[in-house]
Amino acid sequence: MARTDVEILDDDEEADEAGFMLEACGIFSPDFYRNERIFTRENFEKNYDVLEKMVQARHPNRASYFVIGYFALLTGAEISENLRRNILEAANWEHEEGYWTDEGFALKRRMYLEDFQEKIQIHKAGQKLHTARFKYHEKDFLESKVVIGINQFRDYCDHGKIQEIKHINLDGWGLKSIPQEIFKLINLKTLSLEFNQLSDIPDEISNLTSLKHLYLDYNLLKTIPEYIGMLSSLKAFSIIHNNISHLPESVKNLKYLKHIYVRGTKITQTPEFLKNARLDELNKTIYL
Repeated sequence: MARTDVEILDDDEEADEAGFMLEACGIFSPDFYRNERIFTRENFEKNYDVLEKMVQARHPNRASYFVIGYFALLTGAEISENLRRNILEAANWEHEEGYWTDEGFALKRRMYLEDFQEKIQIHKAGQKLHTARFKYHEKDFLESKVVIGINQFRDYCDHGKIQEIKHINLDGWGLKSIPQEIFKLINLKTLSLEFNQLSDIPDEISNLTSLKHLYLDYNLLKTIPEYIGMLSSLKAFSIIHNNISHLPESVKNLKYLKHIYVRGTKITQTPEFLKNARLDELNKTIYL
């Protein structure tokens, strides 16, 4: 099993399966990895019979079920209940329990698969979800500092344990707004809300003065508010594939900011106010 990390497509076999399925749908793999949104529900469903036959031909290969499940969540395409059951079975942790020697990696992988299973269980046609993207060290999982998914997040809130959490990942749950409880977490270090349906960022986000990493890729954002400049600890900020045309000038006040990721937005060059800011240029990078 040539796996480089816990996520689907981080495995050589899964990457190969993805390439075959994308090709069957007339999609060039490098184009997909640059922008996953090019794979649509219409395309998936038009080629569903071919994709299902490809998976059946490889049964009981787990990689093919992971990949078709990943694509079904991404596109919001309709799938059969039989295919859903097979995907859920493939993602059962029992298949890998005891396989991984690194305890931290094993825990991280199990949490990833549980998040994937939850989303496959609730998946329905027309609802776009996505697997979580992990940006955390194994140590954070072992120390129980990471919350993955809306259900675990709600559970921690209900039991008064959310204040202990340093990293929250709510990627791919179709959220239209950021849960208000998050804005009370003044010690939060990482917030990931990729692949949701967020159209704005409320001003309460300025409360998160300990936040170091903010990921908002693949949402519906058109603007970034000026009060983003109040996140005084921010080191990395990612807004890939949003409909954003400019960055607020307050970004120049973020003295610890090292990375700004804007690929797939309408921002095509470094803003003048960043070029002119008296900042450590070696630590200031915008990725267009």
